[in-house]
Amino acid sequence: MKPLFLSVIIFTSSLFLFQCDKLYEMYRNNVSGIELTDELIQKYVKAVKALHKLGPDIPKQLAEKGENEATGLELFHQIESVIKDAGFKDYAEFVKVNAKVAWAWNVSQGELGIEKFQNMKDDGLKQIEDTLADPSVPEEVKIELRKTKQKITDDWSHNKKYADISMNIVRPLTNNHDLEIIKRNQKEIMEAYTGIPQNKLKEIDPSLFITK
Repeated sequence: MKPLFLSVIIFTSSLFLFQCDKLYEMYRNNVSGIELTDELIQKYVKAVKALHKLGPDIPKQLAEKGENEATGLELFHQIESVIKDAGFKDYAEFVKVNAKVAWAWNVSQGELGIEKFQNMKDDGLKQIEDTLADPSVPEEVKIELRKTKQKITDDWSHNKKYADISMNIVRPLTNNHDLEIIKRNQKEIMEAYTGIPQNKLKEIDPSLFITK
C-alpha cells in the first residue's frame, strides 16, 4: 500500500471518528436528564398524534396570513400548546424526549430489519438445500441452485458487514433500557409516526411489529 494512500485512509478514518464523537457529545448534552418510561412514551405518542392533526392546517394558515414573524410566532404557540396539552412542560422538553425516542426507535428498527432479512436469507437457503437433497431434481438445475445459494450467502455477508458498521455507529446513541421501553411500546409509536391505526398496519405488514 502506498504511503500517500495509507495517509488518506488514516486521515479519513480519524475525521469520521471525530465527527462521531461530536455527534455523541451533542446527543449526551441535549438529552441529559431524560429517562424514558412507559408513562413518558404515552405522553410522547399523544403529542405526536396531536401534531399530526395540527400539521395539515399549518400550510393553510401560512397561505392565508403570509409567512411573517407574527404568523410564525402564532404557529409556534399553537404547536407548543399541543405539546403542553399532552403533558410536556414546554417545547424544549418535547424536543429532548423526541431525540431520545427517535434514536432508540431507529436502532430498534435497524435491528428488526436485519433480523427480517436474516430470516428471509435462512428460509431461502433452506428451500435450496431441500431441493438439492431431492434426487428427482436434475443435476443441471442443482448446478444453478448452488450458484444461487453462493450468491445469496455472499450478498448477505457483504450487506451484513455494512449493516453492522452502521449499527455500531448509531448504537451508542441509545441504551438497553431505552430500547426495551421502545420495543414494549412499538405498536403505539408506529401508529403515532405513520398516522395509521394499529389494525391497519398489521394488515399491511404483520412483520412490522417487534412485539406480537
